[in-house]
Amino acid sequence: MKWFFGLVIAAVTLGFPNNIAKINRLKSEARTSYLAGDYQSAIKHYGILIDSFQVNEEEILINYANAAFLMTQGNNSPTQGVDGPVNSGPVPSGEQYEIYQRLAQSTYTGLAQNASSSMQSIAFNQLGVMAFHSAPPPKPGKDVLHQAQGLFKSALKTDQNNQQARFNYELVTKMLEQEQENQQEQEQEQQQDQEQQQDQDQEQQQDQDQEQQKSGEDQNQDQSGEKENSEQKEGDPQESDEQQSDEQQGEENQKEPPLNASPEKLKELKISEEQARMILEAMKNSEVQYIQQNQRKTTKTPDSGKPDW
Repeated sequence: MKWFFGLVIAAVTLGFPNNIAKINRLKSEARTSYLAGDYQSAIKHYGILIDSFQVNEEEILINYANAAFLMTQGNNSPTQGVDGPVNSGPVPSGEQYEIYQRLAQSTYTGLAQNASSSMQSIAFNQLGVMAFHSAPPPKPGKDVLHQAQGLFKSALKTDQNNQQARFNYELVTKMLEQEQENQQEQEQEQQQDQEQQQDQDQEQQQDQDQEQQKSGEDQNQDQSGEKENSEQKEGDPQESDEQQSDEQQGEENQKEPPLNASPEKLKELKISEEQARMILEAMKNSEVQYIQQNQRKTTKTPDSGKPDW
């Protein structure tokens, strides 16, 4: 039994220098690939160091996360984050793109929770950059900006000398202020549009009220005019009857002979004055009857089927 444990210890001891050599070689290859922008090779080498040789050095982990991030984003970000050249290899898409995104985010999150203050600050800053770029184009919305601002603020709390995090925090804060100003301007414009629409509606209502009032006055005038015309038409027959009566009276007066005939004329006729008066009265009565008969004939409606004579 003692002999067996001795062999195991000897094997481990003999293999340890070989592991160190492999680790150093992988670190060198990973760094060379990283600086050349060959992030796919860098991720492969860093992955072997972390998974196979359990190398959990902060520098290895941050470069591993940076390589995965730059693999998908490039180095043309409006926020300052990872230092490195533009990706020289193929740009992933679809499921492969999501794998690199999750790899970068999980590694940054682990460093933000368990690392030195300076490394935590870098990790928080990179998480803020990833949150900023997670929004669809053309620009991030208010919620995304608030999330990124909080992460940049955490980066500054852990390390106040992180100038990249400070720049990103100020940039996002200005974008939020601009977003708020734009929203206030939109609300003011909407309020002005509503007030203008209300004024137009009030003017239209006033115009309609005036038109209705004018129409009612015109209608009242028309009804008043019709009433006057009707009254005039109703009064015309009465005036006509009065005129006709006056004309008849005038005719009677013209036809009536004077009663003050001279005595010489009465003697020539050989009648007395009393007899002459009686004759005149009889003639007057006869004349009145004749006129009344004529009035009845004129008021009677003629038969349409017979001549009117």
